[in-house]
Amino acid sequence: MRAVIFVTFALIAGCTSSFEKVKTMRAEAPDWYEARKVEFRGEGYPSLASVPKTAPSYNPLRKLELSEADVRAALVRFNNDPRAEGVTESAESMRAWALNVRRAVEGRLPAPDFMTDVEADEIKARFNVPRARL
Repeated sequence: MRAVIFVTFALIAGCTSSFEKVKTMRAEAPDWYEARKVEFRGEGYPSLASVPKTAPSYNPLRKLELSEADVRAALVRFNNDPRAEGVTESAESMRAWALNVRRAVEGRLPAPDFMTDVEADEIKARFNVPRARL
């Protein structure tokens, strides 16, 4: 029984000392601590109820009104713009360009264009000589 009372008093003494430490820490806290506390609590922000309402005379559709002639003129200007042209290159030329760029980036040799397949076969045939075996 004495041990229980002793342990209880020890715990109470430990808790009171930790409460005192917390109080001194709060008293010695830097200036930004109070502002940060307010931010964590969610205080100081405006409420949604304080957002002003639009005036009853405000009509956003009024700004979008265009006559048919204005719309057609804008469409003609868009279609006559050089940036609105369609694709002028073929798919094959795009693939060839991409292959050349890929070879250049990867550091490969350029595509061989100095010899045809027929010429390569002729050279291989010259060296295709039967050899004696031991």
